[in-house]
Parts: sequence; structure tokens; C-alpha cells
Amino acid sequence: MSKITSIDELIECFDEAEPSEQISVLKRIDIPTSEFENFATWKENGYTRNCLARNDDFEFILICWSIGARTPIHGHAGQDCWVYQVQGNVTEKRFSESDTGFDVVNEAVLTEGRITYMHDRMGYHSIENFTDKIAMTLHIYASPIDRCKVYNEEKSQFEIRELDYHSIKGKEVTLTGN
Repeated sequence: MSKITSIDELIECFDEAEPSEQISVLKRIDIPTSEFENFATWKENGYTRNCLARNDDFEFILICWSIGARTPIHGHAGQDCWVYQVQGNVTEKRFSESDTGFDVVNEAVLTEGRITYMHDRMGYHSIENFTDKIAMTLHIYASPIDRCKVYNEEKSQFEIRELDYHSIKGKEVTLTGN
């Protein structure tokens, strides 16, 4: 199969694929970083969520990571989640919940071109840009996620968080929540 060389082609191929074929579509990604930069927004000391495509069946979000940015431990509302490392490196930590909090069950550095998969049945995860360079990751959800369980470290409990975008198809939007 041929490489996928544009975001539009990726979205079209993913949309046309049967669920069992979706990972093979993602493995064909060979999109230049410069194409993703057209959709990137940045904020100091954090990360941004930039929607590239969304319909009833899937959602593509480009997450742009400043140096040291980290997500809280979170779930995915029961949806399949693939992460494709576009630029830079991030660390993904996977956790299982225990009586004393969380146990790290896996830790991996995602390098450019690598794909990882996450689902709630595997536990929870957190992603961090531990490097001294910015990073971008493409998150593909089998169905859109409007809210998910996020662990609040100050309260030592999970909360349901409404999810927002910083931009939609390259146009910045006003955030309503997180």
C-alpha cells in the first residue's frame, strides 16, 4: 500500500476504512511536519488541542506540547485512541489504579513516526513532553470524546472534564472550559 502524504488523504482513507483496517491506515502515515504546522497553536507551559477533523465516527486532534507540558492521568471515555508522534519526543506513562493510588505499569518514549494505542480497559495514561524542544502528537479517536475522567491530584480523585479545542481546522476558537 502507498504512503499517506497529506492530512486530507489520511482523513479520507481513515473514513473509508473498516474498523479492522484503521490501524493499517495509520501505519501508512508519511506526512511532512510542515503540513501539521498549518494547524498548530501553542501556549507557554502547557499543551493545545487542535481539531483537524471530527464526525460521528472519529476525531483527529493535533496536540502541541510546550517544553515540560504534561496531561493529568486520564481515561478516554471507552474509545479507542491512537497517538502518532509527529514531531519531537514525549513520554507516555500507563497506570493501573490501586488502593494506594496509581502504579506505573508501562512507560515508553514516543519518537517521531511511532504509533501507540490506548483504551480504558488498559488503565489510564498521562503524556509529558520531557525534552527541551516542542513536540506535536496526532490523536485519533474511534469516536469523538467530549468529556473524560481526569485525575485531580489536589483532591486525590477523578473528575469528569469537558474537553475543548484551541483551534478547529486551523482557526483559533475561544475556550469555554479546559
